[in-house]
Amino acid sequence: MDGRQRQLSRTKSLQRRLSWALGVAIVVVAALAGGFSFVSAFHAANALQDSTLHQVAALFDRQRLAPHQEQDHGQAPAPDEETRVVVQHLTEGTHAMGDGGSADDAGPVLPLPPDLPEGLQTLEVAGEAFRVLVATTRLNERIAVSQETAVRDTIAMDSALRTLVPLLVLVPVLLLLVADLVRKMFGPLATLSADIDRRAGQDLQPIDEAGLPSEVRPFAAAINRLLLRVDSAMQAQRRFVADAAHELRSPLTALSLQAERLAEAPMPELARERLGALRRGIARGRNLLEQLLSLARAQAAPTVDAAALPAISLQHICRCVLEDLLPLAESRHIDLGVEGSEDAQVQASETDLVTVARNLLDNAIRYTPLGG
Repeated sequence: MDGRQRQLSRTKSLQRRLSWALGVAIVVVAALAGGFSFVSAFHAANALQDSTLHQVAALFDRQRLAPHQEQDHGQAPAPDEETRVVVQHLTEGTHAMGDGGSADDAGPVLPLPPDLPEGLQTLEVAGEAFRVLVATTRLNERIAVSQETAVRDTIAMDSALRTLVPLLVLVPVLLLLVADLVRKMFGPLATLSADIDRRAGQDLQPIDEAGLPSEVRPFAAAINRLLLRVDSAMQAQRRFVADAAHELRSPLTALSLQAERLAEAPMPELARERLGALRRGIARGRNLLEQLLSLARAQAAPTVDAAALPAISLQHICRCVLEDLLPLAESRHIDLGVEGSEDAQVQASETDLVTVARNLLDNAIRYTPLGG
């Protein structure tokens, strides 16, 4: 059981490491993808707002607005003051940068120098940054379309952050999905471990490789080869025990017969005592051989499910063993018997029960004082 727990802990550790590795990889890739998406969306939003400045300039050019026709002194209508787009003509009468006033003090017209080059540029007007587009209309008039960069950056930031929302939602879901998939992929290993753990001690049947993943099949095949070698070694051990017991039975039987014949011959009392010790030793050797033969037969018997065995009466087992050991008990003047009529039914091998009961009673008789 401890070995199985260690095996499962190693499996869980490998599963945990794989989940962590995949999780870190997903987070890193998602962070890189999110950063790239954020920067791309931010620049795309700024480019879109630059395009808006171009469209406003083209609109004023198509309308051919003269300076006295500009409404609200060149200020394009806007829903709020922060998102306004200021359109003004660049003439010698405009205030130059650095006059000491602020953009708010100048009203809707920014103090821009009249000699600004054409195109997009970022200027600082009285401590505030503006994105300014300078263009020349068909009337050969130079106009400047301006917008605060802080407002543009806020709009671009909001647009870029909205691109991160899908990643922020999907990455946790993906992490949970990966962890569940890893757990399910390691399921066959846990099932295989549980099947092997449920086997009996003598069950060395090969592992069924059907249904196992291709990566696990070499491991299962190696276990099957190991089981085959273990089974061969155990069979060789059982054959050795059985053969040794059979080979030793005949010499011990012959020694026992010779000791009985020798006991019939006249001999001094000291020699007879030593002969009795010799006969008891021979009897113990024969008893040990019988136990070895019983062990060999039990190991050679095929493994059977306990639920498929017939019910055995314990009263019957005890009476059979008592009949065999009664002469030994009488020789030691020991009262041996079964009291009571209650019985119990046990689903087990009859040979195994007889062996266990015989060993218990034989030891009890031999180590109980005379007349016990």
